[in-house]
Amino acid sequence: MKHTIITLTLAFAYLIGYADTPLSERLQYPLYVVVSDEDLPINHELKAAFDEHWSLNPVEYIAEADYEALSWSTPGCFLIYQKHQSVAEEGTTVYSEVLRVVCFTKGGKLVKNVAGVPILYNEGENRQLAITNTVRMLQDKVQFELYSEQGESEYSNYSEKINSVSSVVKLKKLYISAQDLDDNLDFASIRALYSGEVKVVDRSYIDKLIEENSSDAYYVVVNSRQTSGFTYVNTKLIIDANNGELVYQDETTNTQPRGFGKRDFKKLAD
Repeated sequence: MKHTIITLTLAFAYLIGYADTPLSERLQYPLYVVVSDEDLPINHELKAAFDEHWSLNPVEYIAEADYEALSWSTPGCFLIYQKHQSVAEEGTTVYSEVLRVVCFTKGGKLVKNVAGVPILYNEGENRQLAITNTVRMLQDKVQFELYSEQGESEYSNYSEKINSVSSVVKLKKLYISAQDLDDNLDFASIRALYSGEVKVVDRSYIDKLIEENSSDAYYVVVNSRQTSGFTYVNTKLIIDANNGELVYQDETTNTQPRGFGKRDFKKLAD
């Protein structure tokens, strides 16, 4: 995708955007998914994921060439795919790939970030499933913003919500791939730390759980990416295999890649 086009468009601070239209009104319009003017794999990946898993409002696909003009004429939201971006307006962590839902506003900055989710994908994994998981989590975050606007959320931010519900993991089977566990963590130490049911499996088995929308399973996603010559950002998520809801998240910076470890199990046990 021509990321420079989107980046430059978002930087046009002299454009006249809409006033602070409530998100509930914006979602009465379609979500405009911006796809590349070129026939790139990401176009097909996004269409497959949004056609199957986005239910919050209708979806329309638009070309990059139509993005700027449409941003003048609709109060709806836009989905943009970016590289080397954070997931929030003031975020400091930069991800290789990010999906963001944005809208246009007069107040303050022209572009308002509604929600963003990184595409967490490691070489050798099922990329389409990674895109699908990202879309499902993105919808969950947009839904949270909608509930917050309508006064139906008791939490001040999405991370607070996730931290509050992590204990429900113990009510379902937790699947972790052997490749995503810390090297010094064996099954005996897991049992000593955590009372919930844990299954250590191959990543291909987790892919099967997701494809089948398993109703009694949570699974772990671990992504470690190097930010410099000395540090790694290690992101760990637990996701409901049935509906894609994020129920646990943790991100730390270390001098080496780290899998799901004792610290995570201790947090779940609390």
